[in-house]
Parts: sequence; C-alpha cells; structure tokens
Amino acid sequence: MQVVVLLAGVVDPKWRLGTLGLRPGTAQVEDTALPRKLSPFDEAALETALQLRDADAAVTVTAILTGGAESDGLLRAVAAFRPHRAFRFGDAAMSLWDPATAARLLGAAVRAATEAPALVLMGREFGDSDDGVLAPALAEAEGWAFCGLAHRVALRDGDILLHRTRGARDEILHRRPPAVVSITNERGNRLRHPLMKNVMLARRAPVEVVAPPTAPPPALALRAIAAVPPAQRGGAGRVLTGPVAAQVEELAAYLRASTTGAA
Repeated sequence: MQVVVLLAGVVDPKWRLGTLGLRPGTAQVEDTALPRKLSPFDEAALETALQLRDADAAVTVTAILTGGAESDGLLRAVAAFRPHRAFRFGDAAMSLWDPATAARLLGAAVRAATEAPALVLMGREFGDSDDGVLAPALAEAEGWAFCGLAHRVALRDGDILLHRTRGARDEILHRRPPAVVSITNERGNRLRHPLMKNVMLARRAPVEVVAPPTAPPPALALRAIAAVPPAQRGGAGRVLTGPVAAQVEELAAYLRASTTGAA
C-alpha cells in the first residue's frame, strides 16, 4: 500500500519575524533566513505513517515537504526517520492560503510520489493555516474519500480504519482507498526520536527536489509585509473591583482615553 504524508513545516514560533519581507521584484515571502520546524500536526501525521510502515512490511511511505530551499534542513530532518522516499516539492513557498491553487499543486505532489496512492496523510492544520481546509479541498479536487481529525489509523483487509473523538464519543470509521486523512495530535502519535546514525546519514545525503507543474497565479497576491513592533506596555495591570456597573464604566472610560491618547 502506498502511503503519502504531506508536510508543510512552519516558521519556528520562537523566532522573531522582524526581518520578514517580500523578495525583490516578486510577491513571494522572503523567509529563507528563518528556521523551520514541523508543526505538532505535521509530526502526528508523520508518526502515523511510520506506525503503518512498522505494522505492515507491504506499506511504502513517501514524505513530501512543500516549499523552497529554506526547507532543505527540515527535509533532512524528516529523512532521518527513514521513509522509503523523501523529497521537496517546489522551488518556492506555495500559496497555501489559496485553497483552489494549493489543492491542485498538492495533487500534483502526490502524483509525483505515486500514480496509485492509497492513503494521503496531512496535519489537521496543514501549513499552519488554522482553518483545516486544505485536506478536504485536496480530497474534493481528486475525488478521494476524506476523514478529518483522526488520531489513529489502521489497515485491515484493504480498508482504512480511522479512530477519532467527537466530544464524548469515540468513532471508528471505514474508508476505502484512496483517501485523504487529516491527523490531529494526541499521546499515541507523538513523533519518535530518530536514530543518531540516521540523522548523520540524512545530513550528508543530497536533497531530492521535484519541480511542480506551472500553476496559475493565486487568487490573491501579497503586495507588502509590515513588521508590527511589539506593543509597549504603559504600566502594570490591575484587577477591577466593585460593582459590575462600576467596573464597566471604569473600563469604558479607560478605553475612551486610550483612543484619544490620553491614557
């Protein structure tokens, strides 16, 4: 069974974005100097694929990282987990905020891995877009089955068994391949640590890059990026006390003064 895991990576949230801008003469974000890492949902998707490989020798795992050369270090980190194949798709950051364009490119990425995918795994917020729209958009564009927010995946008699929690209810869903599954993180799919020898081998290995087909321009294009400085605190906070009506009036007076610059 061919399993493809799509990974986007995110800018390390501990890194300041003060130097973020656009590449000269383009509408592409210049973020090559910013370190990247897998989001918790990317990690859960990768670990799920590795667990399927470990449980069945017939499972082949291909890891695809979208993005440009700024993601090469992250791709080597993914390769240290020893998937059957790991490559970077694209020579620049994808417009992941444009679902229609992104879904076409992600479909091309999957086909670059295999013409007969059985299972495509993605983090629930692929690319840290927060809305979780790209996984179902990909399934819709390709005509594949879909399941969202799964936390465990198993294979049985050619079916894909998906475990997820909806409120107080645990669900087990059956899907026939091919299927796209978005993965949420939980204790059972926490990403393992790679062996140090595999880390060293991955650091020396060449990076495989697959060029995407020419994509139409995104529906929206960035024109400028402004780095917003952190807000300056005017002083220590305090807790409002007294009757609720008095607290509301005091807060309203403070907000009115803030908008006029008198605070």
